[in-house]
Amino acid sequence: MRGRLLLAILGLGSSLAIAAPDTMRGVRVGEDGSPSVATLPVPRPGAGEVLIKVRAAGVNPVDWKVASKRVGQVPGTDVAGVIDSLGDGVTGWKVGDQVLGFARQSGSYAEYAVIPVNALARKPKALTFEEAAGVPIAGETAYRSLHETGGIKQGQTVLIHGAAGGVGSAAVQIAKAAGARVIGTASANNAEFLKSIGVDQVIDYQAQKFEDMVKNVDLVLNTANAETTARSIGVVREGGMLVTIVGAPDAAACAAAKIRCGKPDRDSGASNADMLARVVELTDAGKFKVYVEGVYSMEDAGKAWDKSRAGHARGKLIIQVSPGPTMKHQ
Repeated sequence: MRGRLLLAILGLGSSLAIAAPDTMRGVRVGEDGSPSVATLPVPRPGAGEVLIKVRAAGVNPVDWKVASKRVGQVPGTDVAGVIDSLGDGVTGWKVGDQVLGFARQSGSYAEYAVIPVNALARKPKALTFEEAAGVPIAGETAYRSLHETGGIKQGQTVLIHGAAGGVGSAAVQIAKAAGARVIGTASANNAEFLKSIGVDQVIDYQAQKFEDMVKNVDLVLNTANAETTARSIGVVREGGMLVTIVGAPDAAACAAAKIRCGKPDRDSGASNADMLARVVELTDAGKFKVYVEGVYSMEDAGKAWDKSRAGHARGKLIIQVSPGPTMKHQ
């Protein structure tokens, strides 16, 4: 074992640099699309990948939305843990590093997960593993949407729809860190939460039409639904920008309104690792936090999915995989 660990530290040969066991506990998607705990083979890192010992995994709506396509597999993408071993050609990382990232192929709701180095970042020191597991998709999506797609600038007014959710609450903080004035839509019970994270004007979407409350904003980020994308075109100033992560904007309507519309593009844009590193920088600077609404065991992954399906989650839902001196289960 000592020799294998040394090889792992040196980053030599993924087939040899394995300290993990052959099997692990993990969540597997059943034939009916529901999650349950099973004994599974430990994935192995390939070239340009690392194997991590998972401490926590983040829950995202996509996890249960694509469950029918992952029958027999481990669900989840967001993950935080400690590097166990390195695949071929990996440099700049070592066994024992605390990290977070995207485990798209292996899945994240398990004791071990594989992360490509182009989707890997160091865990912020100020965050617990549970909080760190809530960073990847929400933080990366929000940062890419506002900076890479939206071109946010200091002094702009930004409208964020679904501001209390995972991506929304991340976007609020990223926009504030960029020096923007932030308007956020959410239900009334989230008003104080939004103010606490920096929202300058809260709109209760259930009681007010945002079109009646705001006009001529510089940038809109919509995380809510396709209908909201269509309704938002009219509140953007001429030459302004509408970014959506839910449904494609109507190009003709955008052109008629003389605004720019778009979606974040991971295929042609910066790497996930680069976007995550920027969010980590904000976290280390005290400008970004993760708000965890609930922490669940792997056995209770189904309950976490039910909570996610119900909507209106404040911040992030987390699966605690390897318990540590952190948060209690909800």
